[in-house]
Amino acid sequence: MFENPIILLGLSGFFVAVPAIIWLCIFLSKSHNSKKTVAGIFFLGSLTAPALLLLQVFWQKFPTFNLAALIENNISNQNTQFVFMFVLFGAMEEIIKHYVVSVVDKKTLLIKTIGNAILYSITAALGFAFAENIYYLYSFWNQITIGELAGMYIFRSIITACAHMVFSGIFGFYFGIGKFAIYITDQEQWTDGKHFITKTLAKIFNWPRSLAYKKTTIYKGLFIAIILHTTYNFLLQFNITIPVVLFVICGYLYLKYLLSKKTEHLLLATDISSAQKSKMNKKDEEVILEFIGVLFKEKKYIDVINTCDRLLKKDPDNNVIKLLKAKANDILNNKEYIKSIFKDEDPNKKIDNKVLGQNVTTSNNIQLVKSSQPKEKLNEELSKKDMKHFLDEYIGEGTFKL
Repeated sequence: MFENPIILLGLSGFFVAVPAIIWLCIFLSKSHNSKKTVAGIFFLGSLTAPALLLLQVFWQKFPTFNLAALIENNISNQNTQFVFMFVLFGAMEEIIKHYVVSVVDKKTLLIKTIGNAILYSITAALGFAFAENIYYLYSFWNQITIGELAGMYIFRSIITACAHMVFSGIFGFYFGIGKFAIYITDQEQWTDGKHFITKTLAKIFNWPRSLAYKKTTIYKGLFIAIILHTTYNFLLQFNITIPVVLFVICGYLYLKYLLSKKTEHLLLATDISSAQKSKMNKKDEEVILEFIGVLFKEKKYIDVINTCDRLLKKDPDNNVIKLLKAKANDILNNKEYIKSIFKDEDPNKKIDNKVLGQNVTTSNNIQLVKSSQPKEKLNEELSKKDMKHFLDEYIGEGTFKL
């Protein structure tokens, strides 16, 4: 069709730019972030695909550093070789896409919410897909029929671009969670969160727990993104469209599930640059949080929500209290649990369905009727008198009856 490489490159860029612009317009219509910032991340993301091509040129010039050749020369089984190659290139693509976001964030403090982390990760991935699709269209323009070229163009513009964005979006989610690790580890200290790897790394390397949680969370996101990318590449080799499309849809549903969790949704909407410092002093906060922790251990989630609501009226910028409330809401979102409250049943035979204080509206807008709660012995360090003093001080005298 066309022999001039400059014309071919220009045409490839033009056709690939059309769906990329459509994707960008969709993101910008759903975001309040600066259009210049999003465009800048897209541009930087588009440079990552050529960077990987340059790396392969470097490997050809210096075979000693060629990781792909290392796999080919040391693994004789072809299927195993394919798997390792898919893992290698999947890992390289996910790491370099994320590198753009992490470097810009370090220099500019770009990411202020988990929503920012997801949006910019997806934008960088779109930039990568844009550059990669230009390369594929340019390479195959004169090699295949017009029908095959059109099919490849449509598939890569929609399915492949979606795959890149989904994988990077999941990684971005975990990167954002890791960035706000200090708040999450604080609330999980009082809700008995189980993080064996985090605790082990903190002890081995003498890290603060928040730093250990941050590293394990980010690496968890990277691991998931690499596994998904590897599986996607593996499915592509069979040249069957339906399994690939279904796999991308499943990845999207997983990302949507992550976004639906209230605990993370709280941080999605929270801009840490606009938050004020908590009004509680550290000692008083620890006493109150320990009380809420006791309620969590006793599975009195309605009481947790009540307590947090009242505390937030006095201290609206306490992120740990917000997370505790969101986590209780996550648990209460279980329909069977809600159903058991009204039936006066206990599916786990451990949950006390009597609530403390005034009415509470759950995420399903179900109002739970006010009822009294029997007095129970708290932790030895928390006397009823001391707890009443702290709670009355922060949320009003006579609010709680312990």
